[in-house]
Amino acid sequence: MRGGRLIRRTYALLIAFAITIVIFHEFTSQFGIRHDGSRMPGFALHGEDVVWALPAIAMGAAIGAGLVVASGSRTGVSVIERLNLPGLGRDSRARSIGLVWGAIAVLAVHFTGAAFDVVPGGPAVVAVALGSALGFGTYRLHRHAMEHEAYRTFNLVAMLLATGSLASMSITPTGEWWTRNFSTLGTSDDIAAACFNVAVILSGAGMAGMSASLTRALLAPRFGVRRGGLITMRALIVVIGVSLMGVGLMPIDGPTDLHNAAALSAAAAFAVLCVGVQAWARSLPRELVAASYASIGLEVTAMVLYDVVGVFNLTVFEVVAFALVFAWLIALVAITHANPDDPDAAGRRHLAPTRQAPHPGASHDAAAGRTRPATRSGGTPTRRPPARSARRSGALRDVQRALRRAGDGADEPPGPG
Repeated sequence: MRGGRLIRRTYALLIAFAITIVIFHEFTSQFGIRHDGSRMPGFALHGEDVVWALPAIAMGAAIGAGLVVASGSRTGVSVIERLNLPGLGRDSRARSIGLVWGAIAVLAVHFTGAAFDVVPGGPAVVAVALGSALGFGTYRLHRHAMEHEAYRTFNLVAMLLATGSLASMSITPTGEWWTRNFSTLGTSDDIAAACFNVAVILSGAGMAGMSASLTRALLAPRFGVRRGGLITMRALIVVIGVSLMGVGLMPIDGPTDLHNAAALSAAAAFAVLCVGVQAWARSLPRELVAASYASIGLEVTAMVLYDVVGVFNLTVFEVVAFALVFAWLIALVAITHANPDDPDAAGRRHLAPTRQAPHPGASHDAAAGRTRPATRSGGTPTRRPPARSARRSGALRDVQRALRRAGDGADEPPGPG
């Protein structure tokens, strides 16, 4: 993938910026108290808030640097290893990705806590459950797929959407936005709306731009791609990405019909991509086929629970749809880019190594080597004593000659060695 390193660093920088906003908001809301004792509302800035900017920037920069290392290539990490820094191993890098994703889940529940009051145990139980599941799952996934550049890059594309949404959740003045729809985060015409809309636009652009990289592994003969299948898959991924860009470019409080059309286009393209998974290639891995049908099942279930039963609101359905799209594309990369077992490896393991036949002049060279005199440092030639192997081979030839003659009725003694 051309420019993969630059793309990852750019997205890591944007993620760090979004995380800095979240941390700064938490610092000012928890520790920023007016002189009269009242707590400062929302994201209102005051002179005393500046003191919290430095630690927020430092923590955001540290997380961004950690993401660059955790998402780096083997060559890039090997360069950093020369500094003898700790935490550069495979497990450490995977754990750092898992911790970030787990923290994202916990913070998402934190900023929408009132929505989970009806759940037994309240928001705390939901935060622990979602954070643990997402953190452990992404840890295992990153440990398995970190050698694939397309996965490392797209993981940051998905993370930008998540952290940009978090930054918007933390400072949005729209109140209980989750009671309306997810796109409400982009309607406040301030920095909160900018965080959401820019994250959606750049994530969609990253998805569309990576359509070839995400599906490149399908060119392998073992998948049996059908004619036009790969082009169709890439076109559908581009449609999803461009549609997401439309969602961010046209907020729901603006051209509502165009916004809804873009969201519907993304959902429809993803549905076609999953339903036709076996039409694009004959031999896709079973895990990917199962994940495709499971994604469609979850999306349809969420739609029924929202539109028919009324258990979910539109926000929950939108979050489920967003999550399924990115999760499926990450699964596509992780599963199809896995190195297959060499079909000839098992056969080679059961074959004894064969010795190469000597070239035609080998016997002559060997004989010449036995008779060629060696010279000492003084220049006097000396004859090497016959090697033990040569004597053994001569005796063996005598025995073989005697056996042949015995079979022919000959009784001559064997010739001299």
